[in-house]
Amino acid sequence: MGQRVINDPLRVARKTITFDSGSGTGATGAAPLFTVTGEVLVSQVIGYCTTNLAGSSATLALGVTGSTSLFIGATTATNIDADEFWVSTTPTANGIALPDAVKDIIVTDNIIGTVATAAISGGVMEFTVFWRKISSDGNVA
Repeated sequence: MGQRVINDPLRVARKTITFDSGSGTGATGAAPLFTVTGEVLVSQVIGYCTTNLAGSSATLALGVTGSTSLFIGATTATNIDADEFWVSTTPTANGIALPDAVKDIIVTDNIIGTVATAAISGGVMEFTVFWRKISSDGNVA
């Protein structure tokens, strides 16, 4: 790992996923959402649904390689609806205090979404990560 970094500015990475049952877009298994290099502090990670998710019995979890539910455990995909924040296994509309599991987490592995049980066949999610470098080679892309 690179040198330690002190006083790094808060950075942001955002990705939109349109689910369609494809590889990396809703097929069962883990799919990278953000590539992480070095060591980073994830200040907050936020999922926001813009179009209802579809897929009978499909579940979605948010974590990192090696700990697939580090941030959010498996959530029934059809329970994640448009205009809801997905920051826990209970999606919430309007506003929510961020739970500890989605803030102030140190990681060195890619941030992934894991679809299980069945494919997610429709819907759109925006994922936003606020982060800081811990090592000089730290990055989230």
